[in-house]
Amino acid sequence: MKYFKTRIFKSVALLITAIFCNSFTSFGQAVENPNILIIMTDQQAWDAVGYSGNKAIITPNLDKLASEGVNFSHAVTPCPVCVPARTSILTGRLTETTTIRDNPDAKTGECYYPTFDEILVKRGYRSEYYGKFHGPEHMARVYMNPPVEGMTGTEPIMRWEPIYVRYLRETIAKRPLKPGELYETTFYGGSIPYKLDPTDRYYKYLPSGEIPEKEKETRLSQADIHGVLDLPAEYTITAIQGKQTIEALDRLKGEQFILTCSFHCPHVPITPSEPYASMYKAGEMPIPVSISDNRDNSPYNPGKPIPPYNDAEKVQFMVANYNAFVTEIDDWVGKILDKLDELELAENTLVVFVSDHGEMLGAHGMRGKFNFYEESVRVPFVIRYPGKIKAAQTISAPVSILNIHPTVLDYAGVKNIPSDGYSLRGVMEGSSAPDYDFAVSEWQWKNANVPSIMIRTDSWKLMTTHRSGGTNVEALYDLKNDPYELNNLLGSNPDRLKFEDTAEELRLKLVSYLKDVNSPIAEGVEKRVLIRN
Repeated sequence: MKYFKTRIFKSVALLITAIFCNSFTSFGQAVENPNILIIMTDQQAWDAVGYSGNKAIITPNLDKLASEGVNFSHAVTPCPVCVPARTSILTGRLTETTTIRDNPDAKTGECYYPTFDEILVKRGYRSEYYGKFHGPEHMARVYMNPPVEGMTGTEPIMRWEPIYVRYLRETIAKRPLKPGELYETTFYGGSIPYKLDPTDRYYKYLPSGEIPEKEKETRLSQADIHGVLDLPAEYTITAIQGKQTIEALDRLKGEQFILTCSFHCPHVPITPSEPYASMYKAGEMPIPVSISDNRDNSPYNPGKPIPPYNDAEKVQFMVANYNAFVTEIDDWVGKILDKLDELELAENTLVVFVSDHGEMLGAHGMRGKFNFYEESVRVPFVIRYPGKIKAAQTISAPVSILNIHPTVLDYAGVKNIPSDGYSLRGVMEGSSAPDYDFAVSEWQWKNANVPSIMIRTDSWKLMTTHRSGGTNVEALYDLKNDPYELNNLLGSNPDRLKFEDTAEELRLKLVSYLKDVNSPIAEGVEKRVLIRN
């Protein structure tokens, strides 16, 4: 019965959206019609930009973009996992509402809510998408990319990775390995060498290169690979995706467009190329304050070390290579924005820069994402619209990046589309405060022993779940006094009862919001026991 009600709600939401879209398209109200350029990265932490105050990273173009627009310094992803996050960004809906909960759903999942691209195409925009899509395939049907190697429709967008690997094999001759090298097999097709760093899973077998047969049989993940890729700068995945975007701008300059450039990096495997790799020295990289956290009272792998990501020296290599990736992206962001200037499109183009989620980089002795710690859920988020949005603003209120959906539509003249977020236009233009003083993130719908939802205010963070079972799930952090989230005030903390009122106040905010947006997990969160004796 609950599923049936959810389906009805989704159908009604789609009907309402269709009515709004058709009414705006048909009656053509006088509105601004900016071009829209969305630049997205994958797995870029909130502080992996110079304008965050990070002195160990080089990002002059992103710093300039932030100075020309609005920096949301406490932006939160709706889900710290690629496919669910991207689906929420495109639709303006929470993860449990879209039902796109995990990365495999990109191939099998369906989302009942229209994307901002779909809505704007109905209003006459031309929509193209370059780079990593990583969402349900049916949502890519709206894009009007030119054919690639005879492939049309969604195929060039959904198959961007094998197309790139084939391009490398046809363009660059496979050369013999040098000492300290292996072929990269998890992303680059097994024909491009990389020089291993100490963080790499196979580094311990160097210099002999004699990897045990049992180890060879183990399927490596992209996260196991660390080092410097021997790939000319013009052939990297970042360069290809940047060039495609610039070519699209040239082609679209006479049309009203919404264009997305979705960089794969700095997602794993963290294997930058030259000249970027040499810009950073591992020994000069900052070590995460929380790297030695044993997580005894944490919802995540309590008391279990996760080598090599709890090893400061090895993490420094990881950070150096990660920063190199970001600097390469920054170069291409600069080239893309220069092309906007060259085509005299900058003044009438709303630019959004964002990442889908963050990266732990050794914080709490962890790597990747998949959790609600700050490094995983906070992301860089900048919006620029010259002459319409005041430059050099920093908004420190927590906001969800699913607000991109209603914000983009608002500036395109499409208002009041149903959403789980709200337009940030009033916040940026100074006419209103944020609708909420918190942001929400969701994940781990399968596992009862970790949190499935988080609420973050400017001072506090509560992690909990909508389930009745599970152990060691709840976490409360005082972000003002414990910004690195080392002291969980709930769980087994002997002083946990002192913080019951704070936890309940946060839960009340969360449940109220979930009910407002008809979340299917509101009831479960409301009934959850936060503190056990």
